[in-house]
Amino acid sequence: MKLFVSLFWVLSLLPLSMTAQAGTLIGDVKVVDGDTLAFEGLGVTVRLDGIDAPERRQACETAEGEPYECGRAATQALQEKIGGKPVRCAGDERDRYERLLATCFTPNGADLNGWLVEQGHALAYRRYSERYVPQEETAREGRRGVWAGRFVKPWDWRRGERLEADASPDGVSGAAEAESAGDASEVDALALYDDNGNGRITCKEARAHGIAPVSREHPAYPYMRDADSDGVVCE
Repeated sequence: MKLFVSLFWVLSLLPLSMTAQAGTLIGDVKVVDGDTLAFEGLGVTVRLDGIDAPERRQACETAEGEPYECGRAATQALQEKIGGKPVRCAGDERDRYERLLATCFTPNGADLNGWLVEQGHALAYRRYSERYVPQEETAREGRRGVWAGRFVKPWDWRRGERLEADASPDGVSGAAEAESAGDASEVDALALYDDNGNGRITCKEARAHGIAPVSREHPAYPYMRDADSDGVVCE
């Protein structure tokens, strides 16, 4: 373990471009949400593999039945766990949004994916992997995180299922919100790609994040200007 930690810190001192080899990234990250990280220096977005955390706008209930923003709680927990230190992520596959599917680790070797599930801030994503089922059982038995009260599983929430108290600020809820959000209900495109925070995504930002050209099916497309209306931006 000491050798691993020493090597981790040595590599973390190198430029990001020098440590993005063989499916492994090491460096500072931005926490996008409870299961997504961004290596902004490389323009690489990482989806934590094998887990699914509550969505950023998702609400759950405490043991006392009080609503709280469990999506934001998961994001904050991940931020605090990382603590501004470099992270190592290993993976060699990408999802349909071109996010790297990876397992990520702190400098002391802690598996961030597993930690989130064990603390009840995410669920084992059984549809794709059963690797973190034991950690989920530990969280469930200990009534940690979302398991302390009531919640909708993230994949069901994206399909429009809601708790009674979980309504969007503008009054749109349930399937109506999920339908209007489309792919953006699964991927918060603005959080991932809108570096200027102006509610739009430019070709410069798209290229910096490695998603250009952007087709109509991509979650970033609704926030971009398709001048010739051909369904592809930043050709």
